[in-house]
Amino acid sequence: MPERSQFIEGAAERRRYEIRKIDLWSVIRTALLFNLAGLGVIVVAGVVIWLLATALGAISGLEDFLGSLLSAKDFKFASLQILEGFILLGLIMVAISTILVTVATSIYNLFAERLGGVALILVEEYDE
Repeated sequence: MPERSQFIEGAAERRRYEIRKIDLWSVIRTALLFNLAGLGVIVVAGVVIWLLATALGAISGLEDFLGSLLSAKDFKFASLQILEGFILLGLIMVAISTILVTVATSIYNLFAERLGGVALILVEEYDE
């Protein structure tokens, strides 16, 4: 590769790359970790909001309102069961999302094999 001093000032070097295949195993790992991290953030945020709403009395007010609406004296939310259901639903969504990303990558690989991949043109400019 030529040294930078050999390039004319303001010159640019262009390279063309083509993505013809994406490794499915790396897509599965990346999608799974990304989705699990997102689920973790959402669960922590949900717990913080629940605790804040409990401290401000919003949860007890909602329980009283729903108790009077349903004609139940001791209507209370089962906080732990709500959290467990929320996490279970989130894990199901993580699995579905990871499967969909993997299927989409497989379809891309099939089309890229037949028609060619996505072309990228990278430009490296040298200024001095």
